[in-house]
Amino acid sequence: MKKFLFMGALLLSSATYSKSFFVKLNNYKSLDNLTTSKNLSKDIFSLRAVKTSLAPFAVIDSSLSADELKAELEKNNLSVAFVESNEIDAKMIDYKPVDAKYSTQWGLNGNYGINSETAWNSQRGDKDLVLAVVDSGIDILHPDLKDNLWVNEAELNGEEGVDDDGNGFIDDIHGINAFDNNGNPMDGNGHGTHCAGVIGASHDEVGIAGVMANVKMMGVKIFTDAGKTSVEAIVRGIDYAVQNGAKVMSNSWGGSQASEGIKEAIRAAGEAGILFVAAAGNGNFLGWGYDTDNKKVYPAGYDMDHILAVGSITSSGARSTFSNYGKKSVDIFAPGSNIYSTYKGQSYKSLSGTSMATPHVSGVAGLVASEYPGADAIEIKRRILNGVRKMSAFENNSVSGGILDAPGSLGL
Repeated sequence: MKKFLFMGALLLSSATYSKSFFVKLNNYKSLDNLTTSKNLSKDIFSLRAVKTSLAPFAVIDSSLSADELKAELEKNNLSVAFVESNEIDAKMIDYKPVDAKYSTQWGLNGNYGINSETAWNSQRGDKDLVLAVVDSGIDILHPDLKDNLWVNEAELNGEEGVDDDGNGFIDDIHGINAFDNNGNPMDGNGHGTHCAGVIGASHDEVGIAGVMANVKMMGVKIFTDAGKTSVEAIVRGIDYAVQNGAKVMSNSWGGSQASEGIKEAIRAAGEAGILFVAAAGNGNFLGWGYDTDNKKVYPAGYDMDHILAVGSITSSGARSTFSNYGKKSVDIFAPGSNIYSTYKGQSYKSLSGTSMATPHVSGVAGLVASEYPGADAIEIKRRILNGVRKMSAFENNSVSGGILDAPGSLGL
């Protein structure tokens, strides 16, 4: 099975009213037949193959419905697993900027922070541990992040403008832009950079400190700087992280729409032993969180043992009003209100959201993986949940676990 992603394109015709579909074929022969077929309906305007290590996929633009398109493909003796919209309502979990910058990081050492200093006495991370930040990218020039970035040595030491390692991406030194299908994960939005700072800002007396002093953060940019994404981009991004050795994936994004393609990519991550940490979401447009036991948010809502769903608390230990909750659907709460971290343009900013809570958990997962290098996703998750502090009686029905505690996760 090839470990790289290849994009091939075949333009059939043009049309004004087309929709984009993400299609899984049951075998690579069907994919090859699809891209060479001359008998397809005139209502199919363009298609391109998306070959990954997961399965043969294709993106097809057509005026047909999903069911009609599946029937049309099967009529041409193509074996089709599913057809779904390539457009998805997933977005970076909203964050709420504050007016003043924090001078301290309460999320690390406040009364309801993660008790990081106690954990650091035992474990500060591992320079060989790869943690994928699946988001809007990372500001790879940020002075507080550059020393803790994942490095693709083959591309770093190779020839500029050449795919030196043959993985389908040119100059992917610190990760990829999965949306535009290139090797530049640079963040022009700020969201991913903020999450990366929470996880792994350097401990160097400059700026802030990350949960992990030592880590290799891989930039997996699945969003444009304007916040747009697709099933294709998300699947490609997750697959890249799997193929390049990620141990933990931090995912501060989500929406109400489920996707079979994304679900399969996440399942493959679990089969590779990767912990998939995901934001529980920030509720409705009024800013109030809701019970995701009744109304799921994806990817946190997929029923898979290696997913760890994260809600947000304030510095007083209460659930953030914007944070979703659920006795069955949310595993843990972590600091997410008014979190000061790195930001685009080599700057810093305070933001709020379950997006900010998620990287706190991802960072602690990285500490646990560093302490127990043989642990798979299930064991890392178990250790984190076994080490939580309990919520107040008032919040008892908000979460299946409790509040993130770094030393508790390490068994201290």
